[in-house]
Amino acid sequence: MKQDKEFAPVRRRHRSGGAAGRRKSRLKAPLVYPSATIRNIPAYNVLEVDGLEAIDDQAMRILETIGIEFRDDVSASIWSDAGADVDGHRIYVPRALIRKLISTIPDEFDYHGRNADRTVRVGGRHMIFGPAYGTPNLIDLDGVRRSATAADMAMLMRLHQVNPALQYNGGYTLEPMDISVPHRHLHMVEQSFLNTDKPIMGSSQSEYQARDCIEMARIVFGHETVDENVVMTAIFNCNSPLVWDKSQLDATRVYSAENQALLMSPFVLYGASTPVHTLATTAQIIAEALAGIAFTQIIRPGCRAVMGVAPMGVYMKSGAPVFGSPEVSLFMYIFGQMARYYGVPWRTNGAKSGSKQDDLYAGYDSILKVYPAILGGCHLLTHCGGTIEGSLCISMGKLAADAQQILGFQTLLNGASFDDIDTALNDLARVGPGGHFFDEDYTRENLPFLDEVQDNERYESWAAAGYKSVSERGRNWCRRMLERYEDEPPKLEESISDALRDYVVRREREILTSFS
Repeated sequence: MKQDKEFAPVRRRHRSGGAAGRRKSRLKAPLVYPSATIRNIPAYNVLEVDGLEAIDDQAMRILETIGIEFRDDVSASIWSDAGADVDGHRIYVPRALIRKLISTIPDEFDYHGRNADRTVRVGGRHMIFGPAYGTPNLIDLDGVRRSATAADMAMLMRLHQVNPALQYNGGYTLEPMDISVPHRHLHMVEQSFLNTDKPIMGSSQSEYQARDCIEMARIVFGHETVDENVVMTAIFNCNSPLVWDKSQLDATRVYSAENQALLMSPFVLYGASTPVHTLATTAQIIAEALAGIAFTQIIRPGCRAVMGVAPMGVYMKSGAPVFGSPEVSLFMYIFGQMARYYGVPWRTNGAKSGSKQDDLYAGYDSILKVYPAILGGCHLLTHCGGTIEGSLCISMGKLAADAQQILGFQTLLNGASFDDIDTALNDLARVGPGGHFFDEDYTRENLPFLDEVQDNERYESWAAAGYKSVSERGRNWCRRMLERYEDEPPKLEESISDALRDYVVRREREILTSFS
């Protein structure tokens, strides 16, 4: 049979190195610092347009007739001056005012790292992933559960720097229990800048903490850069139902005035802080989030604000938070639709679980949180690294497994492309019936996604290697990545690190005096 020249056979190449060689090459490949993931698959829609309009109407009715409390005299006065009806701390906001205010929120923004190559875009088709934060306990690299320390916090920041699944560092990667609460934010920001050059998060727990975070960012970036660009995000939680408290509002005014990105996120316990009704819950949290992001625009029109939601279910026998519940998944989809309806970026949290170890349900919970975020069109996903015990602990083993899952989701988000299809089909023609593609150049250059934590070998190979659990393999992955960090640590000018240290020492002394 005549052979088409386009599909002419070539001489078979010999394999070199074997499986062990290929694995060593993967583990020692250059570090990858990912940019924002570009969404090339559509977002999933639960409601039709009339459903979105109905949710919008209900949310506006809540703000107009029930009202929302801003428990701070200054903030209530700001709302009054903006045109809202104010009764003490209860704010009644006309829908026309809400729509006017949120119209100035940018639908996309750049989130800057101190290394310009780590800067990422948020919004539109751009999605970024960040780590867990705020947990007081850790299951460490030896598998021991204990209270977290400042050294653990810094260690996790180094791991986040080289974790290819994450685009930014997550502020309090752990709560350092060996540092006093009034001083923790200083060490968190200092260690963030010392251990990573990815974008970082600041503290939103009080006005003075917010101001310290901004001042430390100015030491690193310079005043002009901070004034003009987002170099820091912070999460602000509405206390559902319908309360924004003073500490959060004080910090909100600081970050808004400084043009940094505010993730305004109702803290939702479905069935406890919301009605047991998916659409009623959605209307409530939309009202809470809209009130928060609208307030930022009164302070500084055009500052970056993100509609957020921190959703959890409730174990009705005890009141403990649960994750991965179907109702929570459903209103996350709808929340994403509503964010697109308003043209505002949105944030939620991801791989969290109420499990006490790295078991099957830890995976189930996490996937049932991450899938709705991915398919619902989320722009900024937090808690992508090791959270168990309902956010009271980070497991290093699960952190590694979560990283692999997030990398898989990022591959999914890339979608399918016709690029190189002719090359792949040429390989098919050469291989022919009954062949294989392991030796093809295109295969080696475009390896399919490979989970570095899951053991996919035969049972006998797994047994011979010591019956290692996912926790053990995950902790080993973390150790390897920390070794990689030592090969390529981020650089920070000595004058800047010295200035940060001086600021921390001075502010610790001043804060101690103010509290005594």
